[in-house]
Amino acid sequence: MIRHIDIAVQKIFEMKEKEPAKFKRLIDEGIMIGLGVVLEDRNKEMTAANQIKKRNQPKDPEYAAVAEAVIAGNRTETVNLTVSLLRKGKDPTDLVLNALMPGIQTVCELYDIGESYVPEILLANEALIGGVELCQERIGEVPSQGKIVSLVIEGDVHDIGKNIVAAILRANGFEVVDLGRDITVEAAVKAVKTTNANLVTGTTLMSTTKGGLKDLAEILDSEDVPVACGGAAIDRRFVETFSNSIYGKTPLDAVKIAKKICAGKSWKEARKELY
Repeated sequence: MIRHIDIAVQKIFEMKEKEPAKFKRLIDEGIMIGLGVVLEDRNKEMTAANQIKKRNQPKDPEYAAVAEAVIAGNRTETVNLTVSLLRKGKDPTDLVLNALMPGIQTVCELYDIGESYVPEILLANEALIGGVELCQERIGEVPSQGKIVSLVIEGDVHDIGKNIVAAILRANGFEVVDLGRDITVEAAVKAVKTTNANLVTGTTLMSTTKGGLKDLAEILDSEDVPVACGGAAIDRRFVETFSNSIYGKTPLDAVKIAKKICAGKSWKEARKELY
């Protein structure tokens, strides 16, 4: 019996050295089983993840390599590949839209289904920025899709969700004015007027503070600047109890809302089209 265990352990270490991907998958599956996760459901998630990757993957192999580098959060590789393609005469705008952006889009969609996490989004965003900066040097300043004020409302200091939203909005071409956390309604209104923002994204994790987003949305109604509301303490039912607001469940929803508002849609139109 002990002999068999020794052989099994040896095989495991051999697999770790020779087939690290397979080894990691088996370890992950073991952890999932230990947590009571049904692997059949997990396999469905993986199928969805593969579909997302396939759908967003650029057809051009060189562009696909750039997208993969962004997905992996490898800034150095992303920069090197972008430099190489620019030297070959590739159009920098085309590189941003069809090589770099598909990478961050994939990570965002994977995050929505639980197949990507906060550190991966932040790393992917850093990799994306590395490539975009090189392209900007060739084409000049990339026109902003719109200006957005981002904040965590007063009384709440949990800003991870806000940071993810801000990073993804920047990655999608929006100029983000990040006010930070524990921001009063008065300070937010002042920032909106000063920056001439198109939209505010407000988040809160604490249910005791969500009323601040309602107050902010109602005050900004006169400025014609809607508030995209999100966070663990917020749901669609609550947001629809007051005007000048749109509910966003995920970071990608923030991008969808921003695109509609910055394209001239009203908050009512955005609500109707998104819901």
